[in-house]
Order: sequence, then C-alpha cells, then structure tokens
Amino acid sequence: MKPGIKRLPKSLRFGGTRLYKDWPTGETAQPDGVRRINSRAVELETYANWHQRGASGALAISIIVTIALLPVIFYIYGIERLTLETTIKIILSAATLPMMAAIFYFAGGTHRTRGAYIRIHRLTRKVYIVFPGQTRLHTLDWDHLEVLAGYIPIMTPTGFVTRHPLYLIGVDYNMDPPSEICAACGNLGVFDGDRSAKSLFSYLQAFMEHGPEGLPKPPPIPPRLSRREEALQPYRDWYAGLRRTLAKPYGLLKAPITIPLWLGWLLINAYPDSFENFIQYNVPYAKFPKEIDTLCGFRDQRKPVIRVNGERIDS
Repeated sequence: MKPGIKRLPKSLRFGGTRLYKDWPTGETAQPDGVRRINSRAVELETYANWHQRGASGALAISIIVTIALLPVIFYIYGIERLTLETTIKIILSAATLPMMAAIFYFAGGTHRTRGAYIRIHRLTRKVYIVFPGQTRLHTLDWDHLEVLAGYIPIMTPTGFVTRHPLYLIGVDYNMDPPSEICAACGNLGVFDGDRSAKSLFSYLQAFMEHGPEGLPKPPPIPPRLSRREEALQPYRDWYAGLRRTLAKPYGLLKAPITIPLWLGWLLINAYPDSFENFIQYNVPYAKFPKEIDTLCGFRDQRKPVIRVNGERIDS
C-alpha cells in the first residue's frame, strides 16, 4: 500500500491569489526575483534570502538604535546623578535590544546560511531547490505545480506590511512519504501587492514556452570583492545616489529636504547592508549538487587567486 501524500498546511494558501499556467496573469513579464538565466534554465532568488538579510539587518539597526539612545537616557537620568554602578546598569539595560536581535540572528541560523536559490529547467520541466541549511535536493514537476501569489502579513514596530512572494507548490515524490513542497520566490511585492508575483510568473511562463529570447535580462551579478570592499559598497552606492539626486534640475534648491532624507536612508538601508556584507561575508548559500550545476549550465568557474607581496589582486 502506497503512503499518502503529506500535504502542506492550508493556512499557507490563506490570502493568496491562484495563478494558472495556461492563462495570462495580466502583468508584463519582468525579472523581479530572477538571479540569472540562460537557454536551459532560470535561477531565482528565494524568500528565505530576504528573510536572512532581514535578520542581520535587524541586528545592525539594534546596535545603532542603542548607541543613539544611550546619550538620551543619560541626559534624562541626569549627568550629575550618574555613578559607575548606575552607568553600568543603564548600558546593560540598553544592550537588551541588540542582545535580543543577536539571539534571533543565531537561533534562525542566519550565521550558517545566507539562503538558497530555485532553478527551473526548461527541457526537463523540473523545479530544483535545496533549502537553506540543507543538502537534500527537492525536485518538483513544473507541469503539475500549484502556483499562487502568496500573502504574508507582517507586524512591524512601524505598522502593518505584507509580502507577496510567488509560491510554486508541488509534490516531491523522492521523499518518504511523498510530500508537498513550497518554493517561495524572492520577489516581494512590498509596494505593489501581488503584481510582482504575477510579473515573475509571466516571465517564467514565457521562458518555459519560448526560452529567454525577448525577455528582459536580470541585472548582472556583481563580482565578489574583498570583505572590506563588500562592506564599503553600500556606502558608495548611497553616495552615488545622493549625487545623482542633487545633480537633477533644482536638486540643490531641494537639498535642505533631500539631504536629511538621504541621511535617514543611510542609517536604515546602507548601514544594515554594509553590516550584513561584513558579518555574512563567508556565510554560504545552499549548494546544488554538481550534476544540477552542469545540467542547468550554472557551474561557476572559480578564478585563480593572485597575490603579489601578500596582497590579493582581483583578476
């Protein structure tokens, strides 16, 4: 007697929008969440990647918030009343926030894995995924997928937000018992609801039917830099964006407004990205088996490391 299929919780589908492979989504094909593509396969970011980045970003924000709050607490308490004992107590109390963020960072496994990718092969018509922190390859049949524009409600300190990753749900018959698997893609739909999921699915529909011809290309993957350069890159991008904004017509006239806004963007975006790039530099993504790398044409060729007088030279 064959075992039954182990199903995912019905709550996973709550609030989602069902999409169908034989029907257009009504949205233009866009590579939102696509990492790279060739004539054989497409590689997608996963929702787990954004979740992992959020954990390291929360740790970064907690540190800067604590540093900013300490002078305020000292002022309210009264500088003249401070003693060594009360100073230590205040510092330890303020450190609770980054300590909690660090607990979530380590408990969630962010220090062990940065996430994973999804690969869809056009010829085998299979979906391949290795979940973060695992080595087992899951294989789903593209032609028998259940596809949804997902719905993830999130409560934050600043309010209520939703995420809408594209859900590719199928059965992995290599598992015992056969089990439903949900591959949540890396489009988020932060500001446009489920439109990003529909655009990504339109992209995948076109690729599976006609290949990559005529589809917009995803942004090129940036080369791997040294840890120092990776940490500095978000600040360079922030500065370049500020200069472009000020160079626009009337940009300098608007500077009293735009510069404070960009300084806020520096603290909530560039700084967390820099922090993540530094502490996560050697943390790996989940790896596909080599035969899947070869099958999909995504086998990375490692460049030789060249050093001159002990200094690494990037070729």
